[in-house]
Amino acid sequence: MSASNEPPRVVKKILASGRGQLPAFEKDDKAIVDYEVFVPKVEPGPNQPMPESLDDYRSVDSTRKAFPHGFGQPLELVIGKQFNWTMFETCVRTMLVNEIAQFDMQMRDASPFPLTVARLRDAANPCKEKKHVHRCAAMGTAAYSTGYEELDEYIQNPTPVRVIINLKNYISANDYTAERWQLNNEQRLECVGSYREEGNRLFKEKQYDAAKEKYREALTILDTLILNEKPGDPEWIELDQKNLPLYLNLSQCYLNLGNYYEAIGATEEALKRDPTNEKGLFRKAKGLIAVWDLDTAEECLQTLRSEHPSSEAVVAKELELLAAKRVEKLASDKNVYKAMFGKK
Repeated sequence: MSASNEPPRVVKKILASGRGQLPAFEKDDKAIVDYEVFVPKVEPGPNQPMPESLDDYRSVDSTRKAFPHGFGQPLELVIGKQFNWTMFETCVRTMLVNEIAQFDMQMRDASPFPLTVARLRDAANPCKEKKHVHRCAAMGTAAYSTGYEELDEYIQNPTPVRVIINLKNYISANDYTAERWQLNNEQRLECVGSYREEGNRLFKEKQYDAAKEKYREALTILDTLILNEKPGDPEWIELDQKNLPLYLNLSQCYLNLGNYYEAIGATEEALKRDPTNEKGLFRKAKGLIAVWDLDTAEECLQTLRSEHPSSEAVVAKELELLAAKRVEKLASDKNVYKAMFGKK
């Protein structure tokens, strides 16, 4: 509660009634909202109420305005995910579905708004160009820029704001599939296993392109998780080793698809983690033979034979294929030379 001589931090006024009961607003539930932010044309004096009429305000941001003047679509607010504008989420938690309400908010609670909505606009940017935010320490906020004129102006001249919010829909966390950014590390690690299993299933069905994408999804998640660990620590090593079977599986997908250079790249990633891995050496050799890098392929096969004597029969067969390729290449080279230097 505010002191009696100070205005309340937020004043709510219902503009259109909602329906049903107040939602639970539990962690990871989604509130689908439209909103518009207004600033007063003339800032009210200390302890003075906000102007009543919207004619006395100007709009500076809205989900209904297209980029670059707004987000351009309803906001999906995930409850409890540290939305930077905390008071905005607090206001939404007071609303019924279909309710439209205005919230007059004091300056201290409105201060996160320009940077928060700037990030939303960046996400809505159809060109997806990364903008630079400039700030000069010696000049304080005077040199700060979000890249959006009306938001920069608010940063330079902050005031109380009026926010009109329409809670369009409410979705329980149990009723939708969470996006990757919403997951904690344990859930992300579970996704790695799920993607790998799904990739294996698709591979068995000879859907190599679809399987490849599942393995790549799993690798992307692992990359994100590994960034949280210190290189060389046991946790980092344990996560990094989970890359090995994924790169091996990916390499076989690429071989089956005829993407030989990609297959070689995937095997090299696997061999970084296990330099004598039997499958990695064999598949790298297969890819190298396919792209006519016969000397390097032979080196791989000889290493495979040395490190894994049980692979002798397989290696011998590939060396026969490699020898035939050498003969073919020699004959092809001779024909090229004859064409270049032969008599007319």
